[in-house]
Amino acid sequence: MLHFDLRSPVDMLWFGEFISPARGWKHLTRRLYEYELMIVTEGVLCIADEDRAYEVKAGEYLVMSPTRFQHGTRVCRCRFYWMHFRSPALPATVSMPPQGKFADGESLNILAGMLLSSEAEAPRSVRSRYLATQLIIELSRGNGAEERESLPPRKELCAKIKNFVSFHRFSEIRVRDVAQELGYHEKYLSAVFHATEGLTLKRYIAQKRVEEAERMLSETEYTVAQVAYYLNFESPHNFSRFFKAMTGLSPTQFRLRGAPPPAP
Repeated sequence: MLHFDLRSPVDMLWFGEFISPARGWKHLTRRLYEYELMIVTEGVLCIADEDRAYEVKAGEYLVMSPTRFQHGTRVCRCRFYWMHFRSPALPATVSMPPQGKFADGESLNILAGMLLSSEAEAPRSVRSRYLATQLIIELSRGNGAEERESLPPRKELCAKIKNFVSFHRFSEIRVRDVAQELGYHEKYLSAVFHATEGLTLKRYIAQKRVEEAERMLSETEYTVAQVAYYLNFESPHNFSRFFKAMTGLSPTQFRLRGAPPPAP
């Protein structure tokens, strides 16, 4: 098992997507100074270190630890996301096997796409580091297809909804956006979520946005206007009105309530 401390975001060095040439490609030989995560979406990746060889098939991931001898074992055709990162191992908050399966490729593709866009705009930014951390967490949450298949269909659908909302909590998404992304009718998706989770999807989306707002107000020194900007509200006034409707407090009141008492 690999163990990572994810109480703060990983130190992501590089992220990208690789598509092997039509013929004759084999992974290069090199020394690997950090962890490398590879998420295979097509074909088979044939790779090894000084201890063992791996065949990573579509629907599987591999995390290689630092090694003196990373190398391809044979010619192969594949497509995969790759990420080099550093993370302290202890005290661990997340554990995962070096190689495993993932069932929800759709959610991983959404998250990987967001990370690619973030890297194009600002390489190694704070946003990229948090997205990279979320990618590792998603893989560690249950990398066996058997576990996901055991979920009832409605629970599985709600899990996809929650993943999508989580990935887009900084955006002003609506129920119709979720329905369009997942390929369901808006009313059907809302009815399934309400019956399964006990609250409306509209309310759930609002809760996730207000939770992110509370975190930013509690853990950062951003102004209310900056928080509103990061959460994509049209104006600080709209944000404050939304926040008070959800919590009963204005953003300023919420922040003051969490502030330590003045020294005597």
